[in-house]
Amino acid sequence: MTAVVRPPDDGRPTLLLLHGRGGGEHDLVGVAEAVAPGWGIIAPRGPEAEGGGHAWFTHHAIGVPVIESLDVRLGETAEAAAGLAADAGVTGPMVVMGFSNGGMMAGALGCARPDLVGGVALLCSAYPLPPHIYAMGGLAGMPVVAVSGGADPFHPPDVHATGVAAYRAAGAHVSEAIDTAGAHSVTPEHVRILRKWLEGWESDVFLG
Repeated sequence: MTAVVRPPDDGRPTLLLLHGRGGGEHDLVGVAEAVAPGWGIIAPRGPEAEGGGHAWFTHHAIGVPVIESLDVRLGETAEAAAGLAADAGVTGPMVVMGFSNGGMMAGALGCARPDLVGGVALLCSAYPLPPHIYAMGGLAGMPVVAVSGGADPFHPPDVHATGVAAYRAAGAHVSEAIDTAGAHSVTPEHVRILRKWLEGWESDVFLG
C-alpha cells in the first residue's frame, strides 16, 4: 500500500491518517503536523479509485457505504496499517484520524482493532456506522473526538449529532465540537481543539 511514513520523535505516539474521498496520502499530513508536532505519521492511500483520487470503500450515497465493500476494505486496511506500523517500529496504540470517507473507516478500525487503535479523531465524519461494525465492540471505553462544520453540506449538524449518539451508544467516550462557520474542511478552530485533545490523549492513554 502506498503511504507516507514518518517515525515519531523518541517516546511519542503515531497518527494513522485516512484521507477523504477523492484524495490521497498527502492530504492530512499538514493537519497532522499542526495538531501533533513530533508524532509519527502513517498516511496510506485508499484502495478505491474515486474522482481522480482514492477512497476507502464504495458507497451508495454520502455516508451510506456499500456494506460488502466496507467489510472487505476494513479487513484489508487494518492489515495494511498494522504492517506499516510494524515496519515503522510503532509498538504502542495509534490515534487514527480520518476526514469524511476516511473518518468512517477510522471509526470502523476503532471498532474492529482496539489492539491497533487507541483513539479516533473524526474530521467532518461522524456518520453513523452499520450496526454490525459497532457490534465488534472495540469502541467500548475508547476516546473519540468529533469535529465538524455548522455549514457543511455533506456532513450537516443533524448527521453529526446522530453519529455522535451512535458512537456513545457503542461505548466510546466522545468529545465533540461544531465550528458554526465551518464547511466540509478542517478549520483553525478544529486544529485548536484537536491539538488539545491529542495532548490529553498522549498524557492519559499513551503515557498513562
